[in-house]
Amino acid sequence: DEATGTGGVLARYAAEGIRTVLVTCTDGSCGDGPGGVKPGDPGHDPSAVAVMRRKELEASRDVLKISDLETLDYADSGMMGWPSNDAPGSFWQTPVEEGAARLAELMRHYRPDVVVTYDENGFYGHPDHIQAHR
Repeated sequence: DEATGTGGVLARYAAEGIRTVLVTCTDGSCGDGPGGVKPGDPGHDPSAVAVMRRKELEASRDVLKISDLETLDYADSGMMGWPSNDAPGSFWQTPVEEGAARLAELMRHYRPDVVVTYDENGFYGHPDHIQAHR
């Protein structure tokens, strides 16, 4: 998401010498696995997907020259309507006040001039994106 949604903004400001901070709220474990294996399909290992997503995130950080990477490591909620939406510890199930307090702490630490986030529909209805907007 950091590469496709805001990659150009992050790369541009990094190239101008401006500190960029990326906050990722979830572990990505409900994403496609190696070879495109979908969640719920045989061979989909959420733990392995989370490790793969973290490596992708770190590669994006390097390519986009992101100054600071912060991960909140909530469990990925999957797509809207998936059973994982209801999983304890998923970002979608996290009280807004809890996630907001963690983000507020980061805001106090970094003191950003600009914050880029998702719209109220999470760009395309993704529960974790909606939660980040909240």
